[in-house]
Amino acid sequence: MFDINQIYKIDNFLTDEELATLQKYAQRYVWTFTGFSHDPNSRVFWKKDLMHDLGLCKPVESIFKNKIEQTFNIRVETKDLYMNGQAHGQCGSLHTDVTVDTDGDYLTMVFFPQPQWNPEWGGFTVIIDSAKNIHCIYPNPNSVVIFNSKSPHVGLEPTVHCNFQRISLAYKVKIIKE
Repeated sequence: MFDINQIYKIDNFLTDEELATLQKYAQRYVWTFTGFSHDPNSRVFWKKDLMHDLGLCKPVESIFKNKIEQTFNIRVETKDLYMNGQAHGQCGSLHTDVTVDTDGDYLTMVFFPQPQWNPEWGGFTVIIDSAKNIHCIYPNPNSVVIFNSKSPHVGLEPTVHCNFQRISLAYKVKIIKE
């Protein structure tokens, strides 16, 4: 049974076909140096906005929407969809995706599409749950972490040992109550 306060980590989240679809559509968007975690005056990193033309990116949105709905037997409404790219020195900041007093239940899904990752490269996602426990999520290729959007979290930068970007796809949804 689905629990909004549970942190779900799922490996091998997408099929090879779904990964190919994601890569095909994600290549159509340009990286801009406009990403930030919470405060626009904080560190900036790379971003690919996949929401600005959801018609073009509908196959990517459908993949993740269907996966969440089928995995947890819930209905969701898309709120945001984008990719982040972080190099060493481009750390995010601790933030929530919706405020604690926001009406409704919201989920944040962070997917790691890179084909390989090494623990010494860093790039972990840190999530603080409602009991103030700290969870450190390894960005395993083709894995996803799904959690309450009201939970503080941060995507950490890769270390100096990594010579490419830490890429993540963020999909944010509101749970539709029936």
